[in-house]
Amino acid sequence: MKDHSIKDLNTMGFNIIAKSFHEINSLVDLYDLINNNTFSDSKILFLGGGSNILFQEEYYDGIIIHSNLKGITIFDYQDNSSNNSLTQSDVIVRCMSGEIWKDFVDFTIDNNLYGLENLVDIPGCVGASPVQNIGAYGVEVKDCIENIYAIDINNGKEIIFKNNECHFAYRDSIFKREENKKYFIYAIDFKLKRNSELKIEYGNIKDFLHHKNIENPTLSDVANAIRTIRAEKLPEVGVVGSVGSFFQNPIIDTVNFQSLKEQYPDIPSYPNDKGVKIPAGWLIDKAGWKGYRENHVGVWDKQALVLVHYGGGKPEEILNLMHKIQDSIKEKFGISIKPEVNIV
Repeated sequence: MKDHSIKDLNTMGFNIIAKSFHEINSLVDLYDLINNNTFSDSKILFLGGGSNILFQEEYYDGIIIHSNLKGITIFDYQDNSSNNSLTQSDVIVRCMSGEIWKDFVDFTIDNNLYGLENLVDIPGCVGASPVQNIGAYGVEVKDCIENIYAIDINNGKEIIFKNNECHFAYRDSIFKREENKKYFIYAIDFKLKRNSELKIEYGNIKDFLHHKNIENPTLSDVANAIRTIRAEKLPEVGVVGSVGSFFQNPIIDTVNFQSLKEQYPDIPSYPNDKGVKIPAGWLIDKAGWKGYRENHVGVWDKQALVLVHYGGGKPEEILNLMHKIQDSIKEKFGISIKPEVNIV
């Protein structure tokens, strides 16, 4: 389709027009495009639910490919007994890339499969989840990915990426790099478990469960707690434009952290092997941005990590606000914060 609006495929809510738009309902659709040289000498973007993308302009002068591939299949241990990395409690769940992430996680919970429950209610599509290595409440999607099935749109060749071949990092993978944006992800194998320990140490999950007098939480208890916590601090998708967490949490060295700790004794921190991770939302809040509004855009009043579009605005307004916040954090704390959202 030519000059197609993708307003419903970017949760920031801007009325972006794509020069060319193609929906993939079967792999035959993709191979037809490849065989017809549709992709030659054109700028190409694979777009899922558009929940982690910010277009810089209102017209995208290129080709957008949207996966609508559906289907979820469960393979038990006996179906994968040749895989030496699996135990009897492991289950492989193969999900097609066009499935809605929220629906897929709900499916795993309904089937009592452990691993993705902390990633409940994240907007977007399954195929986009490894690109950004989505994460929340102490869990990253890389922790559960076994295989990624992709097609090189330059030659139609199918490639299977093992977990360690994806070079996952904090909100990063090989699929974000320019030279690898030729891979159309059509399915993902997730390694989940029939039983496992629940991760409730991150954020205020444990406090929420304690307040509800839940001493021995189930898989559903944790998922419902996170649903409630998210709903209390994040704007509703489709009502107020946003991409959820707009900035990455910065990691600083221990020397700089100790200096900041002296100035701000209440600063939250999460030590890791690269230094100390500081919540970007805390920095933005401390700098006075929480609840700020400027014409059509602003900072969400319940979570400073979220930039919002109230409607009727342009992408440049969000970009200008982003730069103002980055400059403010750099000046006040000496810390550079980077956008988590993909800017195209």
